[in-house]
Amino acid sequence: MIDKASFFNAPEPDAQPKSKKNAWVCTSLRPVPAFYPLEKSSRFVDDEKDNVTERLSECLRVLSVQALYNNETASAYLMTSEGVEMHLSLWKTTGEKVGIVVELQRRKGDSIAFHRYSRYILDAAIGDFDPVEHVQVHGEDIDFVYSKKVQRLLSVELGKSAEASEHENAVIAIEIAHGLLMKDRMDARQLGLESLCLLTDPKRTGITTALITSHVVLLGTARGIEGLSSGDDAIVLDEAPFQGIREAILSLVQFSRIGEDIDFEDEDTETMSTLHNLALAVMANSLDVIENQEAFDQNPEETEKKPSALRTAPAADIAGKFLEESSDISKTELLSTLIKELGKANQKPHNACLSAKCLGKLCRASDKAKRRAKELGAKNIVNTALEVGTRTHLKLETECKNVTKVLIARSLEEED
Repeated sequence: MIDKASFFNAPEPDAQPKSKKNAWVCTSLRPVPAFYPLEKSSRFVDDEKDNVTERLSECLRVLSVQALYNNETASAYLMTSEGVEMHLSLWKTTGEKVGIVVELQRRKGDSIAFHRYSRYILDAAIGDFDPVEHVQVHGEDIDFVYSKKVQRLLSVELGKSAEASEHENAVIAIEIAHGLLMKDRMDARQLGLESLCLLTDPKRTGITTALITSHVVLLGTARGIEGLSSGDDAIVLDEAPFQGIREAILSLVQFSRIGEDIDFEDEDTETMSTLHNLALAVMANSLDVIENQEAFDQNPEETEKKPSALRTAPAADIAGKFLEESSDISKTELLSTLIKELGKANQKPHNACLSAKCLGKLCRASDKAKRRAKELGAKNIVNTALEVGTRTHLKLETECKNVTKVLIARSLEEED
């Protein structure tokens, strides 16, 4: 008989062992059930199960995939940062060819992203995945090579178009995202947030669009951007949608709802979690663009495109104003929310990673944010999250180390 419950029910987070060397220790393997069709995304491995699980757990850590292991059924529930849900199973083969079959199934999410992950995971099962080499080539982003190609294409194409046209297109795209975000349907709101994620990513939309969108997300206005709201070619802007976007992002990050929407609380918990994660991603992207706008101007490959003519206020000024205005709007301290989210690293490592990224960038930009984070006990929470990241999530580990460096630097300054 096929045990259906073990396939569709994710194990509890407490079932995950805390061994750093091998986070997955299977007690036994089940044989492939009769009349059970194996997925095409499977590999036969002629090796010991401990070696296979050790390679798989290390691969999942490097790819920053959340994994909840079930040692009794030799299976694992996987969740990527893109929201792709997968189920990983180990089967024992019988007959002439004795070994282990590693099977990976997609349960939810983008099929293209699933195939990118499955290639690395199945290669790791047979020993063809080198974690050190993967980090050296791809960094922490599985789409690193793909993003470089897109960035080059964007630079070439945008160099052919007028700069004023790009400004107008960016504003139109932001207004469309605002329209989706304000709708009553949850799928429309999710699409609006996904659009903002793309618009705040300079590797996918270009630095000009990302800079305008990031300024809107953090400050709720496009005023103050040199080259957009001033000069002879200045664009006349309606600030109302921009204010709505900022309030919606803050409300989702801090309260998991949009404004005073009462019906949102009745929605599926999974949908609320998805929107909350997307809002954190939009905020993290925006802070990253404001902090590194000069670096993003440098094209990774030689093209004829000139650096963006847009300039914003220094990152320290924007971060300080963002924290001050966010507290006035939501009546809740943003740093406290981010630290609280970081404390849930064991249950929600993807959200914790984004929270650590936001926290680190705010602390680097604002001395006031550094002092307040220290008062809220951020150091102990970051250290706890760092242990989780070191064991299971590479991106979380990196972001926590960045926050720790900022807090330690602050402590040394105070001692001096």
